[in-house]
Amino acid sequence: MVSHLLKNRVFCGDNSSAMSKNSHFFRKLALLVPKVSVKIQLFSATMMWLIGASILLVRGVGYISDRHWHAWVLGSGLALGAIKSRAVLDRIAKNAVARIYARGTADFFGFLSGKSWLFIWGMMGGGMILRRIVVHPGVIGAGVMGAIYIGVGSALLIADRIFIHAFYVTIRSGSR
Repeated sequence: MVSHLLKNRVFCGDNSSAMSKNSHFFRKLALLVPKVSVKIQLFSATMMWLIGASILLVRGVGYISDRHWHAWVLGSGLALGAIKSRAVLDRIAKNAVARIYARGTADFFGFLSGKSWLFIWGMMGGGMILRRIVVHPGVIGAGVMGAIYIGVGSALLIADRIFIHAFYVTIRSGSR
């Protein structure tokens, strides 16, 4: 679908006859979203994953901090995080880095694909639903939620190494 839109110049700013009826919307949208370099896109992706990981880790530790069995929860959360990082998030991060390099200077929010943004929103929504429906800080479910938060946060932190490495390589090479 994207190749069809690009082929028909939907996202381009010219007035060719191949443009669709929605091209006016995309031209106006392009005015709101700045074009940024590869370095900025990699830095933004790095910071987004780092901030998300920090929020989840702090919340997870908060859920388990007053429990006598917190070491077991912390250990299981970290193990879950390592598995999730290797199974899911490493691939997503590598695809995002490849996408950023392939796009070059491009729209700011395009450093992740639409599918990745949906995945992020789904994870955020799932966490909010679990937190509001299932877990209250004084019950045992808080320990389980703490393990999940620590697991996902550590997975983000582990997978963020891919963005950090790509950013470092880009800075060191002096290109893009």
